[in-house]
Amino acid sequence: MVASTDQKRQYFRVELDPPLCADMTIVMIKGKSLEVGSAEVLIVDIGPGGLRFQTCLRLPAHPEIVLQFETEVLSQRVEMYGNVVRNNECDEGIYEYGVKFTMDEEKHIEIARIFNRLAIRLKKGVSPPSGRFLVGDRLAYLRSKQ
Repeated sequence: MVASTDQKRQYFRVELDPPLCADMTIVMIKGKSLEVGSAEVLIVDIGPGGLRFQTCLRLPAHPEIVLQFETEVLSQRVEMYGNVVRNNECDEGIYEYGVKFTMDEEKHIEIARIFNRLAIRLKKGVSPPSGRFLVGDRLAYLRSKQ
């Protein structure tokens, strides 16, 4: 796991290896709330501005589809909302998505604090950090969810 700052990004990112398991739910389409089940996805990097995740589900990149991600990091429940801004197939039947958060500034600050603490712990070599991190092979895990 490594903290990085891409020159194109406004915020730092924490690369997660092993990835972080999260429950993803579509909560809104075109301003209308939905109540549907969730699917487990793997977050592979994250920062206060967005995240990148992998799943076996095909999702469109659309600004009017709001996703919710819920997980646990450093013994704290974390809930994030955002829109898919990019997608690609990274392996046969496995898709990777970039999400831009659609949260207010207060929530951005909260997320930044949590993931900054995670990045500091990782730099110090504290491993494994507490949270819902995957144990095992990423591709095998995702394929088992198909």
